[in-house]
Parts: sequence; structure tokens; C-alpha cells
Amino acid sequence: MPHVLSCWFRAAVTISLAAIAPLPIAHAKLAPPARPSPPAPATDVAATVNGEVIRRDQVDAAMKPLGASAVPQSATQARMLRLEVLNDLIDDLLLRQFLRQYGSKVESREVDKHVRALTESLRRQGKSLADYCRETSQTEVSVRDSLTAQIQFARYVAEKSPEAELRKFYEANRDFFDKVTVKAHQIVLRVSQATPPEERAAARQKLAEVRAEILAGKQTFADAARKYSMDATALDGGAIGSITRRDAIVDEPIARAAFALKVGEVSEPTETDYGIHLVQITERKPGPATTYEGVAGAVREFYADEFRQNLTKDLRKRGKIQIVYP
Repeated sequence: MPHVLSCWFRAAVTISLAAIAPLPIAHAKLAPPARPSPPAPATDVAATVNGEVIRRDQVDAAMKPLGASAVPQSATQARMLRLEVLNDLIDDLLLRQFLRQYGSKVESREVDKHVRALTESLRRQGKSLADYCRETSQTEVSVRDSLTAQIQFARYVAEKSPEAELRKFYEANRDFFDKVTVKAHQIVLRVSQATPPEERAAARQKLAEVRAEILAGKQTFADAARKYSMDATALDGGAIGSITRRDAIVDEPIARAAFALKVGEVSEPTETDYGIHLVQITERKPGPATTYEGVAGAVREFYADEFRQNLTKDLRKRGKIQIVYP
């Protein structure tokens, strides 16, 4: 499921990968950084990341900008939300640790320039930097830290993304940049990362059998969804609705499977963090054709986001992470 907290790179404060200046800043939503801190009492620790502490009050501060509408109604939902926020802070800290070692030096005057741009953007909204810091439970120091990390990350990705690589990424994601949509349907059997391997294998085998029955015409995809799917979409024959190639409403493996299909085809069993799925599309609508030159800025942005996701996944595998809270 998509994370609820926008970290420093996914925030609307975006630094161009092609040129660090000028910086288009608007509607900034920077996550309070998990800064190095003095030793905290054990009861105050939310997690440790390679020996560096994320405190409980940092999790609380990061949840505050989510607003009252995000406040869950049950203890279980509250814990899940805190865990999502904590995981975002862990990802954020892993990237900051990486950039401390591999990021380039950023001059103070360069950060000053971006702070002025942010301040001007806020002024046009009738707010001050102090207002923004208060609303997001940050300080000017933490805002500067976030901007510094963004500059470092943008430079690092730019060094690793030659023009040929960006063009390759564009061609591989033409459906997204051309705004193609598909109507997707799913059948999902719930499993989690804690599910024993034999149960996961049994779920995959069950879906393979269901898929064979659908392809043989013994039952429709919609009927199979109503019968087997462990998801609210089962009531509507598994209908997810219209999605784009990189849609926030579905996990990436589902979107990837859907856009690899022709209308009427059924995917092989596909795994996400919360289940194993069969996917079918019943409609594909083309969008306006693009050229690389016409969407180069967006290509760089989404390439960087995917780069960040892959880097974070690798840092998690190699890092020493202990979650104490929630």
C-alpha cells in the first residue's frame, strides 16, 4: 500500500536532476528528518537504524501534518499508521546516512537560495516560514537539512543517469508518459510477509488452478473473484477501476502485470506485500502520444523516484534496523 508520509525526496519541493537551479518550490511538505540525537532512554526509542536512533516524539511529529482526517478509529489502525510513518522515517534516515558518506558537499549559500525560494512560495500563500515550520513540527534547521539532502540526492542521481539511461527509462514507461489507462480487475488471496512458505505456495497453486478454469471457460473472472477473492473488490467481480501505469491506488506489481496484458488476458499469479493476485484488464484507452523531449523533466523526476525506491530497498537489506515502537 502507498505510504502515507511524503519523505524529503517525494515531497513537492523538487530539485531538478538536470540542473540544481532554478528550484521550483511550491506547496512544500518536507518530512521532519530523523536527525542524529543524543542517547535516548529506551522508552523513548521508536527504532534504531545502523545504531542511530529515531525517537517516538519524531514519529508523533511526523504524524501531525497528516491532519485529523487521518486519525484512525481503532487501536489496530492507529498502530498500522504509526508503523507506516515510522517506516518512512527509517527510509529517510537510511538515505541521509548514505548521502553523508557518498553525497557531495553543499555550500550554505546554495541552501540559502532554496530557502528564499521556499519562503517566497509560502508568502504567495499568505504564510511565513515560521508558520510552515509550526504546521509541520519542524525547525528552520531541519528544513535546511532536508533541502541539503535533496540537493545531494539530485546530484548523485544525475551522475548515475546519463541521457541514454533516461531515454531507455522513457521507452520502458511509455504507457505512463502517454497517459494510457486500463480497467483492471483482480482476484487476491491474502498472505503476508510472515505467512509460512508452504501456505504461500498453496495460495499460488490455488490461483494457478483458478486461472486455468477461467482460461478454459469454466467460469468468468468476475464469478471467480466473487467466489475466491479476499478483498472488498470481490463484491464487484474484482473490479479495481481505471488505473494508470504508476497509479497510487494499486501496488506496483499489480500495475506492472495489468499493463503487460492485452484486453481479456489473465496474468500469472502476482505477489505483493499483502497477497497473491490474478489480474485481468477489460479495457485499454490510449492517451496523447508524447516525445522524450516533451516530457524530459517528468522522465527525470520519475526516474529519480524509482532510483530512490531501489536504493532504499538495497539499504534496508544491508542495514541493521530494529523497530521497537509502535
